[in-house]
Amino acid sequence: MTKLLIADDEPEVIEGISTLVDWENNGIKIVGCATNGEEALEKIRMLCPDIVLIDIKMPKLDGLQVIENAKKEGYIFESIILSGYDDFYFAQKALELRSLNYLLKPCRPKEVLDAVLKAKNVLEKEREKEALINRFIEYYNETLPILKERILNEVIFGIRSKEEIEKLFERYNIKLSSGKYCVVLAKFDIENASDTYPSSPVKQEAYTLACVNLIQEELEDFRAEVFRGRNEIVILINSDFEFDREMMDDILTKVKKIVDEKLGLKLYFGVSRWIDKIEKINSSYEQALNALELKFFADDIDILYYDDICLNKNTLLYPIDEEKAIINSLLLCQKDTIKDKVENFINSLYAINTFNKWFIKSAVLALLGSIIKVCHEKCIDLNDVVNSKVFENILKTEKKELLKASLLSFLNAVVDRIEQSENKNLIVKAAINFIEKNYNKNITLESVAKEVYVTPAYLSILFKRELKINFIDYLHKIRIQKAQELLKNQNLKTYQVANMVGFSDEKYFSQVFKKYTGLTPTQYRESLL
Repeated sequence: MTKLLIADDEPEVIEGISTLVDWENNGIKIVGCATNGEEALEKIRMLCPDIVLIDIKMPKLDGLQVIENAKKEGYIFESIILSGYDDFYFAQKALELRSLNYLLKPCRPKEVLDAVLKAKNVLEKEREKEALINRFIEYYNETLPILKERILNEVIFGIRSKEEIEKLFERYNIKLSSGKYCVVLAKFDIENASDTYPSSPVKQEAYTLACVNLIQEELEDFRAEVFRGRNEIVILINSDFEFDREMMDDILTKVKKIVDEKLGLKLYFGVSRWIDKIEKINSSYEQALNALELKFFADDIDILYYDDICLNKNTLLYPIDEEKAIINSLLLCQKDTIKDKVENFINSLYAINTFNKWFIKSAVLALLGSIIKVCHEKCIDLNDVVNSKVFENILKTEKKELLKASLLSFLNAVVDRIEQSENKNLIVKAAINFIEKNYNKNITLESVAKEVYVTPAYLSILFKRELKINFIDYLHKIRIQKAQELLKNQNLKTYQVANMVGFSDEKYFSQVFKKYTGLTPTQYRESLL
């Protein structure tokens, strides 16, 4: 019988729920009742109910606090919330605590019964799954021939010769004979099932073993061996004929379905070509590994074939224009445009570097390096942003969308850091810094704008807005200040000073000098004597 605890501060509600529902004939036993939160928590500790039907608003502790405290103490049960308050906060909190249902009072007996039966069904399935996992762990520990698995791994890794393979297969009753062979690798789609995949290494191992046995049972009508590889489940199929794609799809779809139903986890597969020599199984294994890599490019496909790989013979290309567009949006703090520009960058990478996952990841890391360099040059502190495991996430991800999400998250954090900077305008500061270092060269508005990743027109606007002076006046002002210092040296000719501060025409230099100082260069020098 499934044990039910009822907690409500209204005795008549408890009485109604207890008497108006035929609990016994539905396999439910009411083991206790409580009229306040503290009493409910104590009875959970004493009675260990399977299901707790509890009111939100109760004296001493409310229903959510009772559930939260009990679960923190390690008690396992399904909870159903009763409330007269149609409040989104309570519903949201109930979902956070994994309550199966949220019933508004007054509710009919049938609603209560349906909610409790749903909870009972969930409990039974969880227990069935737990029993299945425990059964397979026991089966593995007691009966699974460890040596057989090791031998099969030595075969796929190319450690054994043909003669050794044949002898070992016969000795240990491995059901593979002459004919054709195909290697299929199966992996858990962990990135799309982070909530159901266990974090404990022991449970991860248990799930893997359970999956191996489920697949072996599903393939009992075929000559196939299923075992753990390095990081994948290996399905080594032996047949007198090659399965066509339709037949292989049908087999693996059934395998995928049974694992999903029994363990709540999804698989995807990499399929090699068929071979006719047992000693070449290692090459088939490598092909299946390469097929698994296609998941990076085809997130919506779960059965991936080595034959679908088109090796790209072209030179690998980096989308430099798309990089510049991203950096430009960053410096202008244009969050609304960054997403589209990231999309363009990633799509360009995929289009010109087909099926080269590691080059794509390297290119994304190179983009991050360029952004960090630009920000460093502009005195933008990115230490906390860089330490956010963005590099690790990019290296680990196996999905295009997650790659984009990691990159976009990093870029948005960079924009936030730029916006938080104390500088009034980092672009203007970068431009001033460049002018200070290069005033003696032939620089223009266009060349400076290119250096700070903005258009000349926009840079001109920024100068007027932030410095209350146009670009050319600022450049002339810097050059004349430098010229005044140089004119103190009586050994330098006027034309030499002009060249040293970026003027190629001595006459034009004199005109500009007089405009800013009221004196010609010669008159200024004489005034110093």
